[in-house]
Parts: sequence; structure tokens; C-alpha cells
Amino acid sequence: MIRQQHRLLRSVPRVEVLKLKTKSYSSTRASSASPPHNSLQTFLAHARSTNLPPTSTVYIGTCYEYLCLATLRRLSFTLTRSGGRSDRGIDLLGHWTIPSLPFPLRVLVQCKALKAKTSPETVRELEGIFAGAPIGWRGENVIGVLCAKREATKGVREAVRRSAVPVIWIMIEDLGHGRGNVRQILWNQRVNQLGAEGVGVGARYLPEAEGQKVKQEVVLTWKGEFWNPDDESSKTDEPLPL
Repeated sequence: MIRQQHRLLRSVPRVEVLKLKTKSYSSTRASSASPPHNSLQTFLAHARSTNLPPTSTVYIGTCYEYLCLATLRRLSFTLTRSGGRSDRGIDLLGHWTIPSLPFPLRVLVQCKALKAKTSPETVRELEGIFAGAPIGWRGENVIGVLCAKREATKGVREAVRRSAVPVIWIMIEDLGHGRGNVRQILWNQRVNQLGAEGVGVGARYLPEAEGQKVKQEVVLTWKGEFWNPDDESSKTDEPLPL
């Protein structure tokens, strides 16, 4: 499956845009306590009010979690943040809606804001969070999603392929100012077995920001057609072959 994804990343034909209208599903938080922030903007305000150093691991990790949450909306993920001292390793929690299924798939997400390359150990850590998942996200039909700032190494790709649980790897780079860019998407055969057969990857141009080079972003396709969830932020005029 990993090899198939790399072939798709290298060469994707020109395709037509397919909109997917998704239903709204609530993503129950693991804790009922009201958090002091629920978005990147409110977290930054909270950090200023509490004098949280921007160099601290809490600051960096929380910013990346909110960046991943916002960026994954473009891939049809509906998520809430569950990160905190009692999160049991689960940073984001929610659903993934794909065209082949009439219901959303449940997902548990870990966000790794490390600058260094990740190791296969991160995949094993992801597998471990399933045991501590909240009620409603337990059982066999749950996907573990691992987001990182660096591309998957050969060892990570092999760990994803061999994992006994459904795993999706997504590289999300931070472009600054709350903008995230998806650079790589990999998943194993167990994800296909849950209904992702027919889902592939393509690419598009990101909107050009002043003073920045034009970048490419990896997006999802469905049976060869460019797939956009029904969201204004994900619309684009031209698919871009890789």
C-alpha cells in the first residue's frame, strides 16, 4: 500500500473536481471540563495572559495541534482538541468522512511538532493510544492518524505498513500565520479495509502569499477525481499533477 501511495504522489493525472457534501457529526471530548482555549487564536491569547514562553514544549505542541486541526478540515476530518495532562496521548478526536461510506470513520490523532525526523517508535506510540480511547472511540473500526512536520522515513513507512491497526500518516508543515500545508499522506491496507478503497492522492497549488513562493499541497482524490469536502477553504481551480 505504501508503494501505491508513492506512485500516486509522483504522477497524478488531470482530474475533475468532485464535491462531497458531508453531514455534521459531533466529536465528543474526552473531558467535560471547559478548556481555556478552543482555537489557535484563543490559545495565543491565553498564552499571552499566562506568560507562557513561546519556546516551551506546551506552547509549540499546542500551536501545532490547532494547526493540524484546521488543516485536516481540508481532508474532510471533523475534529476537536482533547490534548492536555489527561489526554492519554490523544491530541485530537473525531471523524473522517469519505465518499464510499454513508457514515464517518472514527479517528484518534497524535500531532508531533518535532523538528527532527520521526522514528518507527512514533507509530508504536500511536498504536498504544487505542487502549486509552474514550467510550465511542473503542473497538476495531477506529483509525489512528499521526501528523508530523517531517516526511516519513523508510522505517516509519514500514512501521505504518506492518501495523496491526489502521494507520494514516500525514506530514503537515507550518507555513506561519496559522497556515498549514499537507506534504505527504500514507496509509496501510487496514485503512482500505475500512472503506478507503478508491481514495488516492493528488496535488494543488496553495494560494500565493505575499513574499512566499508558490507551494504544492497534497490533497485527496476519489476514483481519480479531485475530491473537495464542501468547504470554501478547500476549493481550488486547477488540480496539479505531481
